[in-house]
Amino acid sequence: MTTTTSKKEMYQALRPTDIALYLRAKHWTQDAQHKTLWFLGEEEVLLPTNQEAGDYALRIGDLLEALAMVEQRNPSQVYEDLQTIGFDTLRIRIADTEMSDGTLPIEQHTQIAQKTRELVLSAACAAIEKRAFWPTRKPTKATEHIRRVRIGQSERGSYIVTVLCRVTPLLHTPTNPSSADSEETFERQVTLMLAHSLRALEHASREAALQQELAAFSQAIPAGVSANLCDAVAGFWGDEHAQRKVDFLFSWSPNRPVIAEPISKVSFSSDRVPFLRAASIQLRDTGHPSDIEITGPVVKFERSEGAEKGKATLYCHVEERPLRVVFELSEPDYNMVTNAHRDGCLVTVSGSLQKEGRSFSLKNPHHLIIESNES
Repeated sequence: MTTTTSKKEMYQALRPTDIALYLRAKHWTQDAQHKTLWFLGEEEVLLPTNQEAGDYALRIGDLLEALAMVEQRNPSQVYEDLQTIGFDTLRIRIADTEMSDGTLPIEQHTQIAQKTRELVLSAACAAIEKRAFWPTRKPTKATEHIRRVRIGQSERGSYIVTVLCRVTPLLHTPTNPSSADSEETFERQVTLMLAHSLRALEHASREAALQQELAAFSQAIPAGVSANLCDAVAGFWGDEHAQRKVDFLFSWSPNRPVIAEPISKVSFSSDRVPFLRAASIQLRDTGHPSDIEITGPVVKFERSEGAEKGKATLYCHVEERPLRVVFELSEPDYNMVTNAHRDGCLVTVSGSLQKEGRSFSLKNPHHLIIESNES
């Protein structure tokens, strides 16, 4: 918003329907007869409804000025809120003296971007199923959600990352407000899960600091806490010696009102980071995925003559670590796997991964899938 021309273009892009949603969310009332007039107490504003009108951008500018005066804010701040009216918004504010000018080293930018993605992905996985740890392969529904999440423009104020998740408008009032969560879209479920799991994680880290034990983290798994969430939050500190505070600030789209009292802020300080990292290790060890899916080529077979079952060894990656995993199969699955090896096909199988000495085995293998090698 540095030039008159850029302002005009940006104001022209603001939709009347989005502005009307914003006004309602701020408790403005639309005049029953003159639909372009809105009132808040003794205050009055005019909302143009014809976006094609030649003076539309000018009148929107007047509206922003009026709203800014009422809200005692800068017009640019009102404009930014109008841009995100259709999104649930997460602002990650990193307070660090080295970032006081709103900049950070390029290597830290890469890490913060990655940890932001992991943060949202952990919530998407928890919205599907609560687990102590999610391995490398995540549910398709969760990864598809991540592709729809947007990153907004950075903001001043230490260093702020803005995460935007578009929300489908609620076109009716829930018949039973107490069951409103069951009517929520998956996108809203993920953001709600992220807010609640972060609050549970903050509580667990506080208990760990007071009690000097990590039991609170395991108790918080039903609230969405996982090793993945611990890693993501701790990752915002980068260097173990970094002294900073990280705030997670939530704004909820009025397109879809939050029935229960919404969470708006969860904060972590540097003294909690050692507990988060220790909890991640514990949750990975004690909560290794009870049902993991692995994919790779079969590299070895073993079956005694006349035996009903045979063993196959799959070469795969778990947590980005290459492993050879042995699992046992009966007919006809064993023949399917041998044929897959002959045809050069990959094999996907689910089960409980267990470490036995220096080797790994997959117990209770199921959901066997032979993936075609056709390009």
